[in-house]
Amino acid sequence: MKSGAGTTVNNGDIIELEIESLAFGAEGVAHLETEKGRLAVFVEDTVPGDTVKVRIGSVKRKFARGYVVEIVKKSPLRIEPRCKHFGSCGGCALQFISYDEQLKIKEQHVRDAITRLGGFDGVLVKPIIGCEEPWYYRNKMEFSFSREFKDGVQGRLTLGLHVRRRHHDVTELSECFLMNPYIGALVSGVRDFFRKKDDEGKLADLKLLSFTVREGKNSGEVMVNLSAENGQPDFLEEFMVFLRDFFSQVDRVHLVSAYFTQMINFKGRPKKTVEQLLWGNEYINESLKTANGTELEFRISPQSFFQPNTHQAEILYGKAIEAAAPKASETVFDLFCGAGTIGCFCARKAGRVFGIELNESAIRNARDNASDNNIKNIEFIAGDVGKVMETIGVRPDTVIVDPPRGGMDPKAVALISGFGPNRIVYVSCNPSTLARDLSSFKKTGYKLLGVQPVDMFPQTYHIECVAILEK
Repeated sequence: MKSGAGTTVNNGDIIELEIESLAFGAEGVAHLETEKGRLAVFVEDTVPGDTVKVRIGSVKRKFARGYVVEIVKKSPLRIEPRCKHFGSCGGCALQFISYDEQLKIKEQHVRDAITRLGGFDGVLVKPIIGCEEPWYYRNKMEFSFSREFKDGVQGRLTLGLHVRRRHHDVTELSECFLMNPYIGALVSGVRDFFRKKDDEGKLADLKLLSFTVREGKNSGEVMVNLSAENGQPDFLEEFMVFLRDFFSQVDRVHLVSAYFTQMINFKGRPKKTVEQLLWGNEYINESLKTANGTELEFRISPQSFFQPNTHQAEILYGKAIEAAAPKASETVFDLFCGAGTIGCFCARKAGRVFGIELNESAIRNARDNASDNNIKNIEFIAGDVGKVMETIGVRPDTVIVDPPRGGMDPKAVALISGFGPNRIVYVSCNPSTLARDLSSFKKTGYKLLGVQPVDMFPQTYHIECVAILEK
């Protein structure tokens, strides 16, 4: 059917649309004038400028979702994806757009959120800082095991990344351009190794879950972690022979740590996790260096949090510390501190730093990081941010927040504002919740000075930002 004024849109209709923009989440956006008003239509696998025939899949009051039936005319922005798995694999969403265009789109996403959701002037959003190398940038990837199904029958074991928006299905990966050139061959080798074990009947009572690779981009050290549930893993020595042989042939990196993590999960028994060091060191080493020359060393264990893009993390943390501008006479609260990376950097200049994080494992990592770097003026506390803040008994001069994707609880915003810090530095991975929370801080008397987007994840729609507020 043709689109136009007075159109009625129903599930299953096929409509020709021109894609106008990309929404946060990498869905193309078009608009229809219907008898009920202007309707936004979200369409996956499209690029701004594409003309497409779309089958409507669902219709809500203000928007609909559709699926491409035919590309009538390709956008001049559309390019050939580098990876053959693009489109099915959920690891990337933007490979069919040049990196320069990706950056423009991401910067606009931040600006739209800040203006439309936050009510701020768009000029407060600074030009996005792109990634010098938009390929092979990740320092950690987790690959999932699954079983192929055909006609309802369980088939071969496979290993790869989840199919986009389908968490039970896996793309059988043979190449990937996000972590390191060796990663495709490694995943293929691990898959073949366990298919052989499966054929030999050695996986009968054991369910393989995931295979994780962590790499120190500055150190070249590599850690792998195989995860499984129940069963008897009688293949571990042979698996280590395979891994050591594989990495002996890879340039510029070296395997220093290998783990097997087993989930014990039987009906009627308490669940538990057993982490076994198979070979090498308990952790890998990595360093981070900010633009002002401050450098810190970090130990990364299997469960440690560490920003997945090492070199962009150096830029992101540098911008956060620049915004915080800590002084020797000042106290800094580092809230939702994770492994304490930003707090440790701030402690080099601040008088005192308190890091608060609910995750106890992350706090243990943070304390180790401070000890390893001989930082004595920082204290890490495990617990709910709101409750712990009230017990410290010190007024912060600066508060740094780096909350989860869902942003901050309104009570936390009120509590932070009630302490009256001179500066609030907000590090965010979600422009929408960032804009919402910045608006809440504005209502308590804080002024937004600027928002700096940093592209941590090329080829995906994700964006990190550093925002600064002052009294």
